[in-house]
Amino acid sequence: MRRTGAVPNVSRVTCNRGVAERVEGRSGVELDFLRALQGLHTPELDALMVGVTTLGDRSLVWLVLGCALIVPRRTRRAGASILIALAFCTLVVDFALKPLVARSRPFMLDAGVELLIPKPGGWSFPSGHSAKSFAAAAALAVSLPTGCRRFAAPAFLLAMLIACSRLYLFVHFPTDVLAGAAIGAALGIVAARVLRVLSHPSRSA
Repeated sequence: MRRTGAVPNVSRVTCNRGVAERVEGRSGVELDFLRALQGLHTPELDALMVGVTTLGDRSLVWLVLGCALIVPRRTRRAGASILIALAFCTLVVDFALKPLVARSRPFMLDAGVELLIPKPGGWSFPSGHSAKSFAAAAALAVSLPTGCRRFAAPAFLLAMLIACSRLYLFVHFPTDVLAGAAIGAALGIVAARVLRVLSHPSRSA
């Protein structure tokens, strides 16, 4: 009877391992694609991609944008939506999905590629940089006042550049980036809608 208490933990470990093995099994073609990207390297492109990816480190550029937009009353909801979206992403991506899937990063599987940035910690799937960038851009697009929504386009452009930089720098697989972008965009929309309902509870009745 004493053994039954350990069964749930063993099952959870087995389940997580099974998810990781299925994801790792699809990494071969993606790894070949990333190796092909290494042929595009130039000093100018290296500097651009390192700079772009640095903007996404710890969601720095998006946190600054969110805090800046909170100050003017007209864009306050947009700023708050960005910050809530980033919080949602941290919970869903960093604390739930990454440990669940536990996918190795490309440089863990091919140590022959020299990295241009320090080795990032944590698991690969989904891409946190991509998720948070698209979450912020989507939250901005949904929550900006009607006359200002054209300013969301540069945010999406930056989000795409940050996502692409993760491939160029050999720290994420294409499916990490695609999944991160999709999850982030969805969470950004949810964050903006939740804030809208909380700001105007009578309209949701």
